[in-house]
Amino acid sequence: MSSKSNVDYIVDFFSEKFLSDKGYDLPASVVKALNDIDRAERGELKSRLFNEAKRLGQGSDAVKAIRWLENAFDLIEKNSFRMHEVLFSPGQDIPENIAFHISRATKTLDLCVYTISDELLGQCIKAVHKRGVKVRLITDNNKMHDTGSQVKDLARAGISVKVDNSKYHMHNKFGLIDGRIAFTGSYNWTYTAKAFNQENLVITTNYTIVHAFANEFEQLWDQMFTLRVKQRRDGRLHASISNGTVHLNADAIVSPDDEDEHHFIPQLNPTANTQDYKTRAARKAFFKNKKNNAQRFDKKEKKDNRPDNDIEE
Repeated sequence: MSSKSNVDYIVDFFSEKFLSDKGYDLPASVVKALNDIDRAERGELKSRLFNEAKRLGQGSDAVKAIRWLENAFDLIEKNSFRMHEVLFSPGQDIPENIAFHISRATKTLDLCVYTISDELLGQCIKAVHKRGVKVRLITDNNKMHDTGSQVKDLARAGISVKVDNSKYHMHNKFGLIDGRIAFTGSYNWTYTAKAFNQENLVITTNYTIVHAFANEFEQLWDQMFTLRVKQRRDGRLHASISNGTVHLNADAIVSPDDEDEHHFIPQLNPTANTQDYKTRAARKAFFKNKKNNAQRFDKKEKKDNRPDNDIEE
């Protein structure tokens, strides 16, 4: 696209098509430029196209200029991707929308989330990675040790994972899809957040917001430690972290929340028998009485009855 601004590039493209009698669509480079401009630049683009129509329509070409302008606006509207959604939990709306949008990623998927223990979202991330999409994950170093955490499994699958190395938490919860969609909110990627918690998620294509989150992700990515996972002979996963200079045994890092939490959801515990709880109907019936199930699967539970270490610090 050389050194031209996105607006200049788009206007020049349409101007070159003025004398064309054949129908045309927008090439990928123009679509990208169109979706990279913000609201102010979009207003500038419309004004520039109006002025260009006036210039091109001088003399006997006035009608042709009007049709050219209408066609330009139609193509811009057709190829402009805009989306703004606000979702709430408990319920399926948030995880289903996250899974849907993640599954449509074509180039990049950048995730910066505090914890991931929702198995279905973990599977969705791996499926995107297998399709060749570049996936990067930033998460909290303590939470990856929680029962049901998908983080080590994702790293073992070949996904690039980085974690913090601090007594504090990497507490962000946002993601970026193809550099065009950003989502963020209070929602943790856990069963508890889906089934019980009052949570929220915002999904947007607003350029300013997407750009801000993209910059923050890159800064964090440069700061964090790379997670490496290997499977031991006994089948257990060994985790280590490194920033190129410091190398640490990540398995020695124990979540400070571990002693205060119980894990009563069998399908999130790889050592538990999950055969009877695979269907949605069975799961719904199983969690109908949360208190009784908590007592059934963990008699040593303390006051916090959350199944997958969904603790907010």
